[in-house]
Amino acid sequence: TLQKPKIGAEEVRRAAQILKKYKQGKAHLESRIIDNEQFWKMRHWQQMEKNGQGGNPGDPQPASAWLVNCLLSKHADAMESYPEPNILPREEGDRQEARMLSAIVPCVLEQNEFERTYSDAMWQKCKTGTGVYKTVWDPGKLNGLGDIAITRVNLLNLYWEPGLEDIQRSRYFFHTELADRDLLQEQYPELEDTLKGQNILSTRFLYDDTVSTDGKVTVVECYYHKLVAGKKTLQYVRYVGDQVLYATENDPELRERGLYDHGMYPYVFDALYPIEGSPCGYGFIDLCQNSQTQIDMMQTAFVKNTMLGATPRYFQRMDGAINEEE
Repeated sequence: TLQKPKIGAEEVRRAAQILKKYKQGKAHLESRIIDNEQFWKMRHWQQMEKNGQGGNPGDPQPASAWLVNCLLSKHADAMESYPEPNILPREEGDRQEARMLSAIVPCVLEQNEFERTYSDAMWQKCKTGTGVYKTVWDPGKLNGLGDIAITRVNLLNLYWEPGLEDIQRSRYFFHTELADRDLLQEQYPELEDTLKGQNILSTRFLYDDTVSTDGKVTVVECYYHKLVAGKKTLQYVRYVGDQVLYATENDPELRERGLYDHGMYPYVFDALYPIEGSPCGYGFIDLCQNSQTQIDMMQTAFVKNTMLGATPRYFQRMDGAINEEE
């Protein structure tokens, strides 16, 4: 007899409610991240106007690149300090294994083009205060042989229990991504006409382009810890709406073992300036945006005074006489 799946529509709906609470708790962080991106794009006058600091509507709004130059310099410093793996043994018996890992890890990083990933994460770290890496096993790599995949993740698509500094202590951890509905239906033909799933839509950056979400569905990856035979395991559910695409608890091979033997969420948060009660930190824009605002406001005053001083106060008559303008 077939065993009833442990993870079904009811469990997924319960997870969706938890995700909604996590999203509400992350609202302030998301607003700060979007504001910082606007400062990076030198659109900070729009952000200042939201806070009532934009000045008069007719005033000039010069935008200098002082803050952009700061981030360029800091990112260059980060790339100059690009890390190299140095695997050391923890005890005498680990020497051979450490030598093997010292040869294997650089190869894995090279195949993943980790230098580019590191660069992208450093941009994220400088701008928002936190770079995020995702390290998973990708069974589709190397023509189906499978290998480690390391990617940089958009922080706006991640959700965890608010108030925690270590994501590994969060009871659940969510990662959302938009996917094409028709491609998912090809991959999961048994779910045709049931893939709806736009009820959870992550906050997005203010893109310059018009980004359409037509024909897209939100795919949610839910990670959680569960004790199995006294051991903490990492369980995983992938779902759309209330439709389960995959769950480790429904997989006989991984039900007791969990997704990964290390039992940890496969995400690494790299905060620049850590703050209390959050795995995310502050970036250079958070610390320097007041200085950028003051620079541009002073430039506004300078331009206004220059224009006022350049306005002619006298005019010359046709006969050559000069009269003072009333």
